[in-house]
Amino acid sequence: MELKQLQLHNPEIKVVHLRNPTPSQDICLIYRSDRYVGYAMRTFIKALRTYIESAIRHAKSS
Repeated sequence: MELKQLQLHNPEIKVVHLRNPTPSQDICLIYRSDRYVGYAMRTFIKALRTYIESAIRHAKSS
């Protein structure tokens, strides 16, 4: 559901649109170090790191 379509019936609540939002919570991956980490997991970790590093660089340059 898009925020634009969200119907808020309380006048005290407002929708705030963020420009270039960046992650604001810690992200933690937990896996067993004594087990094999498959290709899909390694690819996910790499993609997540790339995304977070990009978001941090973008936030610093804004």
